[in-house]
Amino acid sequence: MLGAYLIGSLVFGIIAGRLRGIDLAKRDMPGASGAFRQFGAIWGFSVALADIAKGVGVGYLTHFASSPWTPVLMGAALVAGHLWPIYFRFRGGGGIAPTVGFFLWLHPGLTTLGIAIGLAVAGIYWQLYWRKHRRGWYPIPVGAVVGYIFGLVVLWNQPSFWALLAISVLVAVRGLRMVRSG
Repeated sequence: MLGAYLIGSLVFGIIAGRLRGIDLAKRDMPGASGAFRQFGAIWGFSVALADIAKGVGVGYLTHFASSPWTPVLMGAALVAGHLWPIYFRFRGGGGIAPTVGFFLWLHPGLTTLGIAIGLAVAGIYWQLYWRKHRRGWYPIPVGAVVGYIFGLVVLWNQPSFWALLAISVLVAVRGLRMVRSG
């Protein structure tokens, strides 16, 4: 679990910002979306891929333990590290990319379908609302909420349900704290 948290604490948006000489956490969300907005598409997609890769890595590591609670604890620790990274004064990203990576390893088909549904919802939301009003929730988190709910419904009665539920609670707590703080 500690290893999963420390891996999660490698927030590549913050690392990318430092490479560019900027503290991304002071300007924007320090994950892939913030990197995309502040540095452009190549940086944003690179950060997303790196954060997804760390999730895949921790997902892979769950297979070396025998406890059925290992994926729950390691997935929660991974995402907690991304949300509240020890290396970066506990100011991290939103947790979507490492969640995607973790579940891509555990359930590649289901995760790919969840991503497609989430991106479709984000696109529809952007087209019908965000593009005109530019207020409220950003499109990617809206799509992610739908993707998380889809995953919870589909994983019901499977051991991975508890891992996604724990991760969803962590991401929701972080998201609600961000909304309240403005």
